[in-house]
Amino acid sequence: MTEMPANGNGPGDAVLQYHLDDEQYEILVETVAGERAVGVALWEESISDELGERPSPETRALFDLDLYLENSVLLALYGTSIYTDPESDPLRGWQQTGRIVQAEIREGIWLDEIATTEEEELVLILSRNHRPRLYFNVSGWTVEEWESLPGEQ
Repeated sequence: MTEMPANGNGPGDAVLQYHLDDEQYEILVETVAGERAVGVALWEESISDELGERPSPETRALFDLDLYLENSVLLALYGTSIYTDPESDPLRGWQQTGRIVQAEIREGIWLDEIATTEEEELVLILSRNHRPRLYFNVSGWTVEEWESLPGEQ
């Protein structure tokens, strides 16, 4: 496993990233590219709610989530829109989106590609057999380690 970058003083002190520059790209490629997703925690609220009126759970299109990877890396993703096709509208609804992401993880999905938008926002492409299944357009993120999945003790 690639050694995690030291970007804080202890657990939970990871630096929140907003722009995917060359250095952050290399760190993500070395740390998470090609890793299998093994769990997700989709939060009911999002950091993006602070920018305006909080949407209802049924209309939510921006999500905060924790994506757990097989190599014990946790990607905490903030203000994330999730797509099944980059040419379509983002998924909507907290429960509906959660069901879709959970189903893809159960069936086996890998973080296949790291990309960026024109605004230097992070895009994670999750694939099965190198066929894209989900696209996460991420406004902010941290890279941390995890010891147990949600619900495990």
